[in-house]
Amino acid sequence: MATADNVIISVQNLCKYFKKDAIRALDGISVDIRQGDVIAAIGPSGSGKSTFLRSLNLLETPTSGSILFHGVDITQKKVNIDQLRQKMGMVFQHFNLFPHRTILQNMTLAPEKVLRVPHEAASEKALQLLRRVGLEDRADAYPIQLSGGQKQRVAIVRALMMEPEVMLFDEPTSALDPELTGEVLSVMRNLAEEGMTMLVVTHEMSFARTVSSQVVFMEHGVVVEHAPSREFFTNPRQERSRAFLRNLLDRFDE
Repeated sequence: MATADNVIISVQNLCKYFKKDAIRALDGISVDIRQGDVIAAIGPSGSGKSTFLRSLNLLETPTSGSILFHGVDITQKKVNIDQLRQKMGMVFQHFNLFPHRTILQNMTLAPEKVLRVPHEAASEKALQLLRRVGLEDRADAYPIQLSGGQKQRVAIVRALMMEPEVMLFDEPTSALDPELTGEVLSVMRNLAEEGMTMLVVTHEMSFARTVSSQVVFMEHGVVVEHAPSREFFTNPRQERSRAFLRNLLDRFDE
């Protein structure tokens, strides 16, 4: 269960430095993620968004700071990181499906091996999730037989097979052709409407504006502005945020 104020993840003064501290990918990040939040992490390339996301389940080991998951600091050595990652679904840019396994096998592998779910039950759940994203008829196909958008939809429902509390998306549409982006964003929009807690690193401003509940705008490893999405896009507080949005509008008008 979440803490009293529904904070699931509390990031406190998180830092990640590379090359003997010469590169400060994260430089004092503090963000709370509450149950039901859909947070869009946006900003220019190299701002630290993906490093921040990957730090939440320790795919990146922080240099300093703390990450509290239900009040427990997961950066401590005693924490079972594999158990933690079961509660945080992760969707990457490039799908990471096993090419030698069918779509159904890709989806049932982790529940069967990690959660000890019986094969029949795992298969039934996988088919239900595939039906939900319009891919039930592709259960026996191999990843090479799917489009990029289909692969990413499979990657999303594969993560859902573990019944995570939080879903982390690292630029899930950046590797897709523009015409395939919509089908993936539609699945994510449905998840948001169902109350899934999500953190999404994205360049899709339409998603950030219309689906997310909050925006975290980052640059140079720091949070420049953290605000409700409507407020950020209509009346940003920081001049750097305003300049970022103006640049987006200028590119749109070109």
